[in-house]
Amino acid sequence: MQPMKLKQMALQEFDEVRKRNWAPVQLVEDAIPKWARGIPEDVLHEVYASGVQNIPSAPEYSSTLIPSGRMIGGIDIYRHAPDDPVKFNKDWYAVVEDPEDPTTLLVDGPIEIPASEHWVNEVPKPMHGVEILGRQEQRLRIEWRSGSANSE
Repeated sequence: MQPMKLKQMALQEFDEVRKRNWAPVQLVEDAIPKWARGIPEDVLHEVYASGVQNIPSAPEYSSTLIPSGRMIGGIDIYRHAPDDPVKFNKDWYAVVEDPEDPTTLLVDGPIEIPASEHWVNEVPKPMHGVEILGRQEQRLRIEWRSGSANSE
């Protein structure tokens, strides 16, 4: 497992996930947090997340990197595992309020999970058919100046 490094993201990046009150969603394209977009496309399989909007009701969280805070969500990242005896590796990240900045979230992980959850041959069935966030439909934009049509 790669070494843990504390990541940050804007609260706004996780708003749509938090509105679902712990119901899992799949994140694609622009809904994938900026810190995770650096994972190469040939490695990244799927990203799932869940969270809660009511921060005071969120469970307490602490780790070596985060002394205390409220865990308002979690992110599962499934990566292709060509060098392992399974199809995928799952990494789990805790999403925690930043007690010093209400507009920022701290992302702790990957957190060590049991091998049976980390090394998997398929995404768990409860994730099949969940709501997908971030899929942007291409819109046709007419460039009147140039007279050509471009997709944005």
